Amino acid sequence: MHIRSIFLSALLIMLPLHAHAQQRLTVVLMGDTGFNGPGAHVSEAGGFKRGELVAVEDAMAKIGPVIRGDVVLANLETVVTDRNDIPQREKMFVFRTHPAHVRALVRHGIDVLPLANNHAMDLGGAGAGETLRHMEGVPGLRAFPGLGRTREEAMQPHVFVVRGAKVAVSAVGNAGGGLPAREGEAGMLREDRDFAGVAARLAGEPADIRILSVHYGPEFAPLTEKAAQERFRKVESAGLTIIAGHHHHVARGVELSDGKLIAYGLGNFLHLGTQDMRRFDICRDYGLIVKAGLLRGRGGYAVETVEIVPITKMHIAPEPLTGDAARLRVEVMNYLGSRLGEGRLRFAPQADGSGLWCAAGATDARCAGWQAPEASPREAEIAAACGKDVRRGNF
Repeated sequence: MHIRSIFLSALLIMLPLHAHAQQRLTVVLMGDTGFNGPGAHVSEAGGFKRGELVAVEDAMAKIGPVIRGDVVLANLETVVTDRNDIPQREKMFVFRTHPAHVRALVRHGIDVLPLANNHAMDLGGAGAGETLRHMEGVPGLRAFPGLGRTREEAMQPHVFVVRGAKVAVSAVGNAGGGLPAREGEAGMLREDRDFAGVAARLAGEPADIRILSVHYGPEFAPLTEKAAQERFRKVESAGLTIIAGHHHHVARGVELSDGKLIAYGLGNFLHLGTQDMRRFDICRDYGLIVKAGLLRGRGGYAVETVEIVPITKMHIAPEPLTGDAARLRVEVMNYLGSRLGEGRLRFAPQADGSGLWCAAGATDARCAGWQAPEASPREAEIAAACGKDVRRGNF
């Protein structure tokens, strides 16, 4: 048994049984989210997908019940504004989402919306300022880190308390700039320059759970680069609980490093500005929801369970995959994890289409008799798909 598993087993044994239900928290992680098509004007009536209006209620109908948790995080990859007159930057894809749709997403349970990514500055500093102004008034939204009017504000963790646990969340992404910001505007730090500083600032925040959202890396690449692994693992020793990675539009492997959970890539969640990923191969045609079960012991919160839910139709109305299709994508995730080394997680396919990993000694009822799965009989096919060089298609 690995030393981390022995430590967690001892931690779980030391906890009194009656405390388990009260001390267990679920953190739900999801990828790229936005509610409008590229270049589309905003409308309170709905988001546009290929010129047709879509309502948040319809888009969330099948996935809403799946994302229940104590902390529910999704990367918000868009400017948030009710204005169509702000000039946009010269780039291939520009996203703006009406604040009414952000409020609707929060009503569906998404309460943490990191803002740092390569579309946060699509409308320049003025658009980023609009985003901050609107996010500050969303009822039920607990955290929206990643933008700021100053460098310190952009770096500052957002802190809140849920069921007695103090949670701190920070975010850093690619294609930042605009700091210090002009009056009424905002800017963003860059992950290639500021990753270590943002992580260190978060690690120093007095909190029970520390979550870092990172928008990084090449698109459509499911295999995690060694440099990214090394960088994220270094940060792990500084006291972070979870690192949530995104930007690739495809899922990547999941691991534990020194007891800290790293989801290297969550893929898309719900973004009307993205293409239908079903046109790609089995290594790229799904998104990923990660549910981390954290159990509080004398040494703080430890990762007891990790559940993954492969999803489809992320471009318009996400829903969980089921049956053989879901099982195959869980096996793909196990293959991607196998490329990460010692800390990789292997998920046992479940009857509902999800995959489950349990720490040794876990007291979660779902973990009774849990065993790591064998390699997939389709391993060669999976490896061939994940090894392809895939480029962006047309929306």
